[in-house]
Amino acid sequence: MVFTSIVLFFVGTMLGSFLSVVIHRIHTEKKGIFFGRSECPSCSKQLCFGDLVPIFSYLFSLGKCKHCKKPIGITYLLLEIFCGLILTALYLKFQFNTTTNILYYCYYAVISILSIGIFFYDIKYQQIPEIFTYPGIVLIFIVSIFLPGPGFFEMAIGGALGALFFGFQVIISKEQWMGAGDTQVGILIGMFLGWKYLIMALLIAYLIGSILSLVLLAAGKVKGNTKIAFAPFLITALFIVIFFGDYMYNLYISTLL
Repeated sequence: MVFTSIVLFFVGTMLGSFLSVVIHRIHTEKKGIFFGRSECPSCSKQLCFGDLVPIFSYLFSLGKCKHCKKPIGITYLLLEIFCGLILTALYLKFQFNTTTNILYYCYYAVISILSIGIFFYDIKYQQIPEIFTYPGIVLIFIVSIFLPGPGFFEMAIGGALGALFFGFQVIISKEQWMGAGDTQVGILIGMFLGWKYLIMALLIAYLIGSILSLVLLAAGKVKGNTKIAFAPFLITALFIVIFFGDYMYNLYISTLL
């Protein structure tokens, strides 16, 4: 179990490293998003194998390009660590003791990686690329048919609720409160969790968003009219529900009985 956790953590860091490259290439509209040699985002020098070892390369280079000496964003390191931790945590949740659990692990891992991509892209650029949302929505639709879980109708209701909830805000605010990308994320999370757990995720997301916004306002980091990316709150809530949703739901039900 320990060995498998270590292996999956390292695999996750590699996926995080690759995801950071994809995010950069999407934003800069470079051709060959998934292919081509990695390069420094500042001087465009191609990186060698020693520059691409997750976590360690960043630490050994002190977060700077060895060619131009310009700082490399901390998000590269955070992406690697976060992806590694999530893949390890998913393994602890599902284990690999049945074929169904292995399939669920792979399913959750893909959705998690796409969600992490949304999280970091929206933080950096306040945009949500469709390359992260559409594949996730299609995958959830297919899995809901073949794997046991929330079920097709639960998925459909969750997706519809997510679309209506965010789509309504987009329309009435003329994209001042929410953007079209937030609606796509709402659909993805609604389909993935089902409508019951979507409501839980929304409550958590708005709670986290409200608390952080108040803290930033009090610290003078933002003003009342400053736009704050909302997708990161949704993704944070998604992971909270993935790992603690059943416990929170059962605790809530037990208080009613």
